[in-house]
Amino acid sequence: MLALSVVLDHLGGGNADHLVGGRLAVQLFYVISGFLISYVLTATDRYQGATGKFYANRFLRLFPIYLAVASMTLLAHALSGGAFFRFYDALPFSAELFLVLSNIFIMGQDWLMFFGIEHSQLAFTGSFARSEVPLYQGLLVPQAWTLGVEMSFYLVAPFVLGSPRRLLTLLVMSLALRGVLIASGIGQSDPWTYRFFPTELALFLIGSLSHQVLLPRYKAWARKAKLLPEAGTALLFGYCLLHFSIGINPTVRDGLAVLLFAALLPLAFLFQSRHRLDRAIGELSYPIYICHSLVIMFFSWLLDELSLHQPMLFAALVITGCIGFSALLNGLIADPVERLRSRLRTDADGADGSSPVPVAGARLRPPAAAQPLGSIRRVP
Repeated sequence: MLALSVVLDHLGGGNADHLVGGRLAVQLFYVISGFLISYVLTATDRYQGATGKFYANRFLRLFPIYLAVASMTLLAHALSGGAFFRFYDALPFSAELFLVLSNIFIMGQDWLMFFGIEHSQLAFTGSFARSEVPLYQGLLVPQAWTLGVEMSFYLVAPFVLGSPRRLLTLLVMSLALRGVLIASGIGQSDPWTYRFFPTELALFLIGSLSHQVLLPRYKAWARKAKLLPEAGTALLFGYCLLHFSIGINPTVRDGLAVLLFAALLPLAFLFQSRHRLDRAIGELSYPIYICHSLVIMFFSWLLDELSLHQPMLFAALVITGCIGFSALLNGLIADPVERLRSRLRTDADGADGSSPVPVAGARLRPPAAAQPLGSIRRVP
């Protein structure tokens, strides 16, 4: 639902205010990611003393599909006449290097949103909008800047999530910084609203608290109220459909949505452990998020008139194409890579012979002779 919110937002026109909208969807991704990474790092022994394996596992989760889509996008630009490459002719070398490296390594794509070209030089402008040339036009996968924010969280997570004091201290600092930026006026405009990692860190940490504080309680309650996970997930699903129908201040509405999702995520986590179909649907979320710009570009070239005269039909074709292409990416790329990730996770268990515990954000396999544990797939 959140991935499709971003797709609809990027289709523009009358599609932007559907489901939860693109910006809130991204911020809810951060909450979900904080929940899952907290589960990986604190609820299992898999990466205790093996931070390098954690980073390697995250690399294998994000990069293969990203690099495949980026390569296909590069090929599409070459076949379309090369306007994308001519864009680089107007840039100074420093900006070209910035774009090339961030296109390859992802890291830095979020910071690119705070830079621009001034007097033919790369400069920190505070906003991508204040630039002689919009630098984001040089990104192969424009929405992948969120992965840069995500990766920044990965860098600090192993050193923060195991300590409640550090977690709460960073949460307070992040919220305080957001308050200061809003009070100064800076924090009320893009890119400071949801692309600045120091303030978005609070969302990841709220998700981590949801895992560490709420999940154990919900597990106990779900033993007595068997349908509690189904009820919580239904509420989340319904909220996605009704978000824009709630007639209150949009900023307040978004804040309440974050709190609602943090409160109900443990139930969605438990729900997915019971329903294989939900896990299968969840597997599509990350590739949908990564490939949708390429799919939109393809259908725009193929059916340009349709996008102008029948936007709803065009949107339906794009969504169908995204789902089909994502299933293909999973089958050809993610599934083989998952076998390598599984070996990494098994190695991280050590030689004590203990059964592997499912890792959140991955394709999960329940431990033998145990109640299966599900996960919500991370989408940036």
